[in-house]
Amino acid sequence: AKVALVERQFMGGDCLNVGCVPSKGIIRAGRAVYDAKHAGEFGIGDGGNVTVDFGKAMERMRKIRAGISFHDSVERYSKELGVDVYIGEGKFAGPDIVEVEGKKLRFSKAAVCTGARAAAPPVPGIEETGYLTNENVFWLTELPKRLAVIGGGPIGCELAQTFARMGSRVAILQRGGHVLPREDADAAEIIHKA
Repeated sequence: AKVALVERQFMGGDCLNVGCVPSKGIIRAGRAVYDAKHAGEFGIGDGGNVTVDFGKAMERMRKIRAGISFHDSVERYSKELGVDVYIGEGKFAGPDIVEVEGKKLRFSKAAVCTGARAAAPPVPGIEETGYLTNENVFWLTELPKRLAVIGGGPIGCELAQTFARMGSRVAILQRGGHVLPREDADAAEIIHKA
């Protein structure tokens, strides 16, 4: 089939840019801090003098992301895969027409794959205070001294653990009595206690 792909901002979507790839990059850095602090258990060092260069850890994550970005690039999709790529905001201009930056594309089938965005919870004062989401947390260059993570699901818990391991003082704010409310209760209890 002849295929056109319309992307408003960045190829690679959430996973490459603001999700899986960057989060796993900094989670790995947090794990390295944890391992270094606990290396004494294995007869390696004393674990006492571990320093964290948060900016360097974030730079490493961005290099990893850049290093694999070719797989989701316009060049690869157009030259290797034969997809016509249009960068810009698409809007339906008829039952079989999508318009992108003034160019009209006719189609027989359309798939709308818009991804997701973080929604700010209805917390009084949040807009005035400012907050981070998955769309901007990966651009930090300095470790926050304190961090409140709103939401104790898997993503909130992994973010909280990583920033705590790096040296932030972290609090998880979760509606209800437990973190990981949709996960196995026994496993969630272990995380809750930790």
